[in-house]
Amino acid sequence: MTTIQATPMPPAALVPGPYELRPLSAEEAARWDELVVAHPGHEVFHRQSWLDYLTESRGVSVRKWAVCKDGRRLGLFCAGDLRKGPFRILGSPLKGWYTNSMGPLLEPDADPAEFLRALEVWARREGVAMAEFERRDFPETALLAAGFEPTESLTYQVELGEEKLMFGRLNKGRRSGVRKAQNCGLVAEMCNTPEIADEFYDRYAAMMRRKGLAPGFARSHPRLLVEHLSRIDRILGLRVRDANGRLLAAGLFPFDNRTLYFWGGADSVEGRDLCPNDFLHWSAMCRGWERGLQCYDMSGYGRFKSKFGGQLVILRRWHKAYWRSARWARNLYALGHRQQLRLRSWWLKFSPADEEGEEE
Repeated sequence: MTTIQATPMPPAALVPGPYELRPLSAEEAARWDELVVAHPGHEVFHRQSWLDYLTESRGVSVRKWAVCKDGRRLGLFCAGDLRKGPFRILGSPLKGWYTNSMGPLLEPDADPAEFLRALEVWARREGVAMAEFERRDFPETALLAAGFEPTESLTYQVELGEEKLMFGRLNKGRRSGVRKAQNCGLVAEMCNTPEIADEFYDRYAAMMRRKGLAPGFARSHPRLLVEHLSRIDRILGLRVRDANGRLLAAGLFPFDNRTLYFWGGADSVEGRDLCPNDFLHWSAMCRGWERGLQCYDMSGYGRFKSKFGGQLVILRRWHKAYWRSARWARNLYALGHRQQLRLRSWWLKFSPADEEGEEE
């Protein structure tokens, strides 16, 4: 068995720049949400409720900094600080957290390259083995110049609008599914109480068992998600019932000022012929538009998601190893993950085309 030694790379000739990451004081940390919402680019994943959810569900220690230059605050940065074996890792976020993005919130006149230099100075000083983050509007040229490497993924993003326009953009099969659900008397109910989390998880776990797989997260995770985001009214819980009141599907959809996100959804075997999943996503899109949202991020891709009129978007999650051994460990993990994806692709090839119940 090969043992990976925890060996830092030789110290680079890195000269501290004009920026620094200054840990927030207790008083500033207590006002985190107040500071965050002042930035127009903030997302639900930056909010304290989401950070509390990560702390409880993932067991990470969340760190918060001000990005400063000469005493002036030019931005905010939060990240999870955790250990995996011998490695200390900083994630903003890490992939397994079912968190679409985080990263820094910088003022318009802030220099992204100087932020990355300040991050590296802090990381090397603190013995961090690897940093990873995803911020969709962060300049990729600055990341590449700083030695970060991308890992690509895909998602469908649906433009929200008037129901007639959205309906016209649906695939023909999805339009037929929504019409059938409506004609059969299916209704979508709002629910932001803990019951919706259990209703979702029961169906999700059953779906995974049918595939011969175990759920990718504990029952407590969706419960904590609903509990924390309900406090700031930033989650849409939906359940679909038939005309007899039978529960057919349930889904969880966090949102912020602009975007609705698909976190997870699943249906029951009984009643699937009534197209409850089509109706679940369609209802979420309509509720999102009613709330003034502009985009529905389906948090992934696949045959089912491709039929809701969205645009396929390439996403990049960026990472940088400060230890050689951390780079080797990550490459080994990525190799194993690719093998899992190949097996999953094989499974999906022979599974029902429209079975949908994936988390982000």
